[in-house]
Amino acid sequence: MSPLNGDFIQRHAYAASGFQPITAIHVAQFGEDFEIAHDKIEVIKKGNLTEIIIFFSFRKWGIRLLDKARYNWKYYKTYKKFIRQFFSKEGLPNLVHVHIPMKAGMIAVWIKRTWGINYIVSEHAVIYSPGPKDAFMNRSLYFRRQVRNILKSATLVTNVSAHDARLIGKLFGLPNVQVLRNTVNTEYFKYNPENPGRFRFLHISTLGFQKNPEGILHCFHELQKLRGDWEFVLIGPDREHISTLIRELGLGGRVNYKNEISYPEVAMEMEKSSALVMFSRFENFPCIIIEALCCGLPVIATVVGGIPECLDKTNSFLVEEGDQAALTLALDMMMEKYSEFDRSSISAQARALYNYDRIGRQFQDLYKQVVNEDEVD
Repeated sequence: MSPLNGDFIQRHAYAASGFQPITAIHVAQFGEDFEIAHDKIEVIKKGNLTEIIIFFSFRKWGIRLLDKARYNWKYYKTYKKFIRQFFSKEGLPNLVHVHIPMKAGMIAVWIKRTWGINYIVSEHAVIYSPGPKDAFMNRSLYFRRQVRNILKSATLVTNVSAHDARLIGKLFGLPNVQVLRNTVNTEYFKYNPENPGRFRFLHISTLGFQKNPEGILHCFHELQKLRGDWEFVLIGPDREHISTLIRELGLGGRVNYKNEISYPEVAMEMEKSSALVMFSRFENFPCIIIEALCCGLPVIATVVGGIPECLDKTNSFLVEEGDQAALTLALDMMMEKYSEFDRSSISAQARALYNYDRIGRQFQDLYKQVVNEDEVD
């Protein structure tokens, strides 16, 4: 599991907490088949944000369906027990905000039925687009019904892209799915005017099927035939087949393959780079692109999902999904026309759009649609 899984939700919470106290609650298994005597609770406070993580133990019996049922029972039992204790001690909240419909959304439905507290849902997942193996339409009937119930019972639903907002609205008959973008910590992600020297392409991802890193490497193999005044930094999990492909394509001297890094280190890598390269098969509204823009990096990416909503000719080259010839040309064109990109302007525009204060204010406006304004202030 990536150490950055869910960090985009955490940043939404930071943004929202700039305007009112926020308590984020997450329930998770404590290690694989690891026994603990009692639920373990971690509490992290930062300003108006309190993050609470409740860990429970679970040991498999080796019978798949039975283990799944037992796991869900333990998960919901742990979650409901903590919620009851929390409400008893801290009082009822004004509003519940769900970021992952399954399974936290089922807790929000239970809270609404039990205490009459409304909830909103912010969806980030890419599963509503065709392409992912775990696409919504490929999931079980139970999963689809539960997600439908969770979204339709919500007072308000948002998405990080207009593309997926339309998909969700059509799929579930929701009349007004609002768009509320991902956010960037602009303390880290900022423009560095220093030239990195050799032209430096950068790609950071999970390096899975969605991101198509193999296609990117094949394009750099073709670019190597045209010119050699560049380097490519590839950052993600250690995957043997990626290392093998780099060697097979003769890219060992030009590709620097690094393991996963922390959020602040991502910003440092961007400050030392010239351009970001993405070749995704499907996306919603990827954080990595708006983080690159905040650093003033022009981007090469595919026309999928919500990507075109943040990119245009002033800050990018866009190519069709899977078109390796077009990506190779875009890599070359990026180097040839690089001086035409105003990196300072790219950074300023992105930082104005995606900073914590702007997104936090948008959250505040949404909350005021659901609860009494006097209760929020």
